[in-house]
Amino acid sequence: MEQLMERTIAKGQTVDDLLRRSAGIPAAFIAFFLSEPQGTPKKLLPRALRWLVDVANKYLTDHTEANSFSDDTCNGFVEAGPATFSIIASDIYDAERISKIRDEGVVPTVHAFNVLKAAFNDTNLATDTSGFSAEALIISIRCFSSPHWEVRNSACLAYTALVRRMIGFLNVHKRASARRAITGIEFFHRYPPLHSFLFNELKIATESLLDGSSEHLRSNLAKVVHPSLCPILILLSRLKPSPIASEAGDPLDPFLFMPFIRKCSVQSNLRIRVLASRALTGLVSNEKLPLVLLNIASELPGTGERVVNSDLPIPSNRVNCSFNSLHGMLLQLSSLLDTNCRDLPDVSQKDNILAELIHILASRSWIGSPEQCPCPIINSCFLKVLDNMLGVARTCQMSKNIDVIWELLWRSSSVCLDLGVVCAPAYFDPTTSELRKQAACSYFNCVYQASKEAAEEYLLVPSKGPPGSNLSMISVNEISFSRFKERLIRSISDTSYEVRIATLKWFHLFLKTPEYSEIKRSCLTSIDLQTTVMKLLTLDNNHKCLNYILKIIYSWSLQEYQNNGEEYYPKFFGDMDSQSVLQFWDKVVSLYKVTRRSKTREMLLCCMGVCIKQFAGSLSSSVVGLQDVKVGEVSHHDPSDMSKLSVFYECISYYVDLIERHSDASEPVNMRRAAAESMIASGLLDQAEVIGPLVYNNQIPDGNLCSCFKQEMVVNIYAHKVLDLWFSCIRLLEDEDESLRKKLALDVQNCFTSKSSERSFLTGVVPSQVEQVIEKSFNHLSSIFSHCLDYLDFLCRMVLDSANHACVISEGDLIKRVFDKEIDNHHEEKLLICQICCSHLEKLPTSKFSSGECGDIHDVRDFLQNWRRRFAQKLVLFAKDYVAAQGGFDWIGGVGNHKDAFLPLYANLLAFYALSNCVFNGKPEDRKSMLPEVEEIGEAIQPFLTNPLISNLLLLVVKLHNKMISEGSCDLIEKTTDESAWDAFDPYFLLR
Repeated sequence: MEQLMERTIAKGQTVDDLLRRSAGIPAAFIAFFLSEPQGTPKKLLPRALRWLVDVANKYLTDHTEANSFSDDTCNGFVEAGPATFSIIASDIYDAERISKIRDEGVVPTVHAFNVLKAAFNDTNLATDTSGFSAEALIISIRCFSSPHWEVRNSACLAYTALVRRMIGFLNVHKRASARRAITGIEFFHRYPPLHSFLFNELKIATESLLDGSSEHLRSNLAKVVHPSLCPILILLSRLKPSPIASEAGDPLDPFLFMPFIRKCSVQSNLRIRVLASRALTGLVSNEKLPLVLLNIASELPGTGERVVNSDLPIPSNRVNCSFNSLHGMLLQLSSLLDTNCRDLPDVSQKDNILAELIHILASRSWIGSPEQCPCPIINSCFLKVLDNMLGVARTCQMSKNIDVIWELLWRSSSVCLDLGVVCAPAYFDPTTSELRKQAACSYFNCVYQASKEAAEEYLLVPSKGPPGSNLSMISVNEISFSRFKERLIRSISDTSYEVRIATLKWFHLFLKTPEYSEIKRSCLTSIDLQTTVMKLLTLDNNHKCLNYILKIIYSWSLQEYQNNGEEYYPKFFGDMDSQSVLQFWDKVVSLYKVTRRSKTREMLLCCMGVCIKQFAGSLSSSVVGLQDVKVGEVSHHDPSDMSKLSVFYECISYYVDLIERHSDASEPVNMRRAAAESMIASGLLDQAEVIGPLVYNNQIPDGNLCSCFKQEMVVNIYAHKVLDLWFSCIRLLEDEDESLRKKLALDVQNCFTSKSSERSFLTGVVPSQVEQVIEKSFNHLSSIFSHCLDYLDFLCRMVLDSANHACVISEGDLIKRVFDKEIDNHHEEKLLICQICCSHLEKLPTSKFSSGECGDIHDVRDFLQNWRRRFAQKLVLFAKDYVAAQGGFDWIGGVGNHKDAFLPLYANLLAFYALSNCVFNGKPEDRKSMLPEVEEIGEAIQPFLTNPLISNLLLLVVKLHNKMISEGSCDLIEKTTDESAWDAFDPYFLLR
């Protein structure tokens, strides 16, 4: 390790030595640290960390001298004149090397920070490195002032690792997601040196802050922000509020930073004001929160303090009251309300804070008026404060202030939302667009809190709520809600993208609420949103808005289907006629063909499922009606009805093919999820129970059922598509994505228990494994389609497809195949599917196929014989090709144990065995003609018989034919029987 230290601080290092964050130097140190035995005192790690910290600290000590030396070197190079320049230009190598030279100590310092980053990132070293965390963090923050980019970059990386190790991870998408996050009091008592360091740094940093006036801003922009200010504010923003305040006179009290953080609110830099507002939350304890909130709110200028018709940004009699300071105070109010006040455990304390705060803000409501305060950023921030107050009030049971907050927010957001609509400005102002976006969010949040993180969500409606609930506390009149209905129509079709996207997001969350049948209907009755949404689907060219429009259509349609038995609900897909649905289908399909964004294509696929639900219902009703016309009689149905059914079937056929393509394992996981969700929404899986008993068996499947659409073939070709969709569903049940499998398994079980009173899937827990759900799927289909040949053809095709999928003989090496695109997705248990299909083939009652109901018995036997012969040919062909391609290699256990050879051989042989059983149960007349195929199979797979599963299955095939034919197969039995034969071999070993 001493040699490694010497190499780290070696002289003459250039930028090339910093390749990929010091290349192998951090890894070498980590190897030394991890090599020490566990349970014994560490020697290498403390010594190395102390040395690394000293290396970085030495750079800070020599910072002034190194900086002056760098300036002299640079000046000497510049002052050398044209003669020196020509000499350097003549030697390219020297010029390149000079550009890579750094001051002495820069490269070793970068090495030290990179090693520190790696050490603090290692979870195995967390306990041993904790003693150096505070000192390393201090040095990394100080190095943000370095003039060298390499040092600042490595110090930033080390700072990130230290914050993550000392405070924990942060997920910005969830409110309480910080793992191992600690309070400010606990943090500074755990790392005492940090308090004094941060205090001094903040004091220096805030002293250099300008007051935000334009004169000072033009003087020296480079000195506005101290280099240490941003990392310190970020560090403080990661701390949690403490439930109790520190003791009086505690030198480690985080509240001592309060004056410096408050001073940052006057900074002209917007980012500093935002960071300061976030840093304030961890410094204010729950005990001091009311005092801090009210003090900040009291500093806001009131209505009487304004000076009308003044040229100043904010006319006020107060000192240092500017747009920057006003915006900073509003940001701090918003952060304290959203983080500290919302998480208060005492509900009465929250309500008291809101009561005093709304009393102060009501007298300062001019801040939210664009006419009285012509600054959209400040107007937007004021609305955000009121929005957070309303969200906090909703968490209080029986809040006394929610009416006042609601009224002020409703009125202010309405005024801001109308800004620029009546008289649009001559130029585009992005701050006005952001104000209208916030106004739209706040306005519609008055109706429904659309935040996903809200602990409790309430809908404020004009109808009377239950006694004692928050709903009865809201005095909302019908005029406000009539304006809401008009506002919703205008906002989703607004010319501003920001307003449209905010409204569409809120509307989507609003539709997903479970209180649809009671509360949502009172807000949406008599609103003809269908026409507006359909127009937007054609007119809106923004891909995000289009995506949310499709989400709204999909969510609304699903809820309409769930509530279609109720008496009153808004008109939407549930009431649309078939022609309107066909027009919508054409629009969705045309968008799907031209859209390239994946999220939009996923929602288009889901909307197709909604349309298919309508088509499937109409087609099933017509199919049931057609059964009144017996086969051979003249149909009295209107030809236009048959043409309409033909159109419905074409749509269903296109949809099933599309789902089959997107459920393939090579598709992206989000597209496979969309295919599964659309499949369930289409309701085609449930149609199996409706059309299964109506399927005719007088038509043998020919693989081209779409060639004609005749009345007597409607049921059969429709059932064929339903079976194809079930095939895609079963394939998705074996998908690699766990969430997809779980959700789809729950939905598929719903199809099994649609008529059952016991709904175990409603608990959100899968009652059985996915493999069992697959078996139940086949049992469900066999109970419905066991009498029809289409289902037999369906099972045979599944076995053939599964076997053919693995029949590709790769001529490349196996290592290259590992890196093929999406190869990990192809993990379906194809052998399980094959065994289930063959098991059902063997159990099918052959007597039903030979009865009069199935038509000509010879056609049925020919159909079974053709499939049996087809599997035999596939088996023999694959065996010969594989031996020719791979037979020259010495495989352990023989070529039959290779993974690419086993599945095609076993699947085809098992299907041959099951179909042979089925044919023999039908008592064929010429049984001896079946023997040559067995002999051909036995000769072809002879090299693969070293695999015991294949050899035992072949022995079962031979014994079956010997039992049924009883002569001519003795020689084959002797060839296939050896000592490795199992007495009780089960060919369906995965099902037992």
